[in-house]
Amino acid sequence: MINKEKIQLMAQAASYEASSFQKDAFAKRYYKKDYIGLEKLKSKIWITVFYVVYLMYTAIDEFYVKGADLLHYDYTGFVIHALVWYAILLLIISGVTAVVYGSRYDKAKKRIDHYYELLEQINNID
Repeated sequence: MINKEKIQLMAQAASYEASSFQKDAFAKRYYKKDYIGLEKLKSKIWITVFYVVYLMYTAIDEFYVKGADLLHYDYTGFVIHALVWYAILLLIISGVTAVVYGSRYDKAKKRIDHYYELLEQINNID
C-alpha cells in the first residue's frame, strides 16, 4: 500500500538533495569557527592582492603622472598612510566576513539538520 505522507517526505528530501545539498555540504565538513576562519583568510588574501595593485597604481600615478620629486618625496608618510589604511581595511573586511559567513553557516546547518530530520521521519514510517 502507498503511504502518501512518506511519499511527500521523500519528495521534500529529494528536492533538497537536488537543489541545495551540495551547496550546504560545507556545514557538515567544517566547524563554524574553522569555516569562518577559512573564509576570513581567503578574503584577507584577496584584499592584500588588490591593495598591493592599488598601491602600485597610486605610486605610478604619483611619480610618473603627477611628476613628484623622487628625491624629496615623503616615503615614510606614504608607507605609514598605506599601512594604516590597510589595517583599517582588514579589520572592516574581517568583521563583515565573519558576520556574512557566520549567517551563511547557520542557515546551511539548519537546512541540513532539517534534511536529516526528514530522513529520520521517512525511516520511522512503516
